[in-house]
This record gives sequence, C-alpha cells and structure tokens, in this order.
Amino acid sequence: MRTIPAFGVLLLLTLAACKNDSKSNNSNAEQTSATTLAGFWVPIDFVARAGKEGSVLKAMNNYNKPYSYALGFDSASPDSVSCFNGFEKWKMPVIYRKDTLEIPNVNGRLSIYLIYDPETNKDLTMFNGVHGKTEINRYTLSRSQSMNGYEAFLTALNNSMMGGNFQSAGKGGDQVRFTPDGTVKGLKDYDKYELCTGGDCAVMPDLDVITMKDSKKPGSEQMFGYHFSAKKDSLLIYNLVNQNPQEKGNYAVGTVAHTLVKKAGK
Repeated sequence: MRTIPAFGVLLLLTLAACKNDSKSNNSNAEQTSATTLAGFWVPIDFVARAGKEGSVLKAMNNYNKPYSYALGFDSASPDSVSCFNGFEKWKMPVIYRKDTLEIPNVNGRLSIYLIYDPETNKDLTMFNGVHGKTEINRYTLSRSQSMNGYEAFLTALNNSMMGGNFQSAGKGGDQVRFTPDGTVKGLKDYDKYELCTGGDCAVMPDLDVITMKDSKKPGSEQMFGYHFSAKKDSLLIYNLVNQNPQEKGNYAVGTVAHTLVKKAGK
C-alpha cells in the first residue's frame, strides 16, 4: 500500500485523463464497462503482502486493509459494483469514464477512483482517499471458479499464504497440504480451513487465527492461532483457550497443536 496526499491524487487522475484522451483518438480503444470488467476482482497487493509477511494482521497493521476484499462487476447490473468483506456484501453506484471508474459518495461525500489498465497488467488501481491520506491498491481479475467475491479473495489469499507442502514435525510425520480452495489434507479431524480476515473469528489482537473443521460433522469448527517463522519455513498452530465462554472473544494462547515444517522446494 502506498499513501499520497490529496493533491497527488488529483495529479494522477489528471494524468489518467490525458491518457484517456490519447486513447480516444484510437478507434480500437476499449471502453471500460461492467461487461469488460465482468467477474470478481481481488486486491492483489494486499494478498501479496500477506503472503510475504505470513500474516493477515501484519498486512493490515503495517500497510492497510483494502476498502473491499473483492469487487464484483456484472453486465446485468451495469451501474453498480458489488463489494465483499467477509460475509458482508453491499452494492455501490459506479460511473464509467473511459478507463476511469468513480464510486461516488463512499462516506457520504468523497469518491473512490479506479483506473483500468487494459493493455499491460490488465489490473484496476484503486485510489481511496476517504480516510485522509490516499491509499493505493491494485486489484486483479480472479481466475477462480468461485461464485462469491469473498471466496475468490480467499482462494488468492490461501494460495499466497498457505501454498506448498508441509510435514508434521517429528519422525514419520504426516504430509500436510493446504489447497487454495480451503481444503486441508493430512491433519487429523479436519479437512477444511479458513483464514480469518476479520469479524467474529478475530479473537486475538496479536495472533492470526485460522478456523478448521470436518466438513462431514456439523458444529466441528475450531479456531486456532497460527504463526509462521521468520523464513516462512515452519508453521506453528496453537490451541486457543476460551477463558470465559460467556464473554465473546475472551481467548488466550494455549499449547501448540501442530508444528508443520515446509518441505524444501515445494
């Protein structure tokens, strides 16, 4: 994430407008619309930062949390964009001006702008200044087959953070693999996982949380804390102890549930 003052945004948008004018002289220039952007777009910069840090919390605290974890465009709703944050979904109006999009009145007053690059990176760059300093985040079109924007985001996040093969520590440890679609293989009692990005699962202020479950057993969801080593070559998964079941979010770090070592070259 980069931050720039408001006048910098005006300059960038002016340059974008000049670029648009030059494109308008080209009869083959593509007009941005809900049709050309159809699908779910995920914040690739945030996903990459989380993977580099090995932590969703660090990506949020050291950089920023995107305005939306996914943006959805649909030709059936050409004048709006769907926004996804966890289980929250809302629609915002969108105005198209060649390759620049405006989401107006985000906070009742200010707009968010996105610039589409159809020729090189084919990404959307978001300029969000509604909270003061302008935050810049790139979004890319998801290639997953997800039917929901947040699921498309989680697929990208899982691939960035949990990709590779692991082995349980100790002699003869089981092979463990976390797949982008939220499947975990090789961990006893669990076959599905979900990384916490906020909401009810955010029960630890300084430790990332992962929820795992047995998809065949309703009510088997269990939250764990997790931490990658500095070199990202090992993963510790901690039990979380609910110190007061009557009080929401009153958890403490317990014993280590799993120590996983990443296999070299995987």
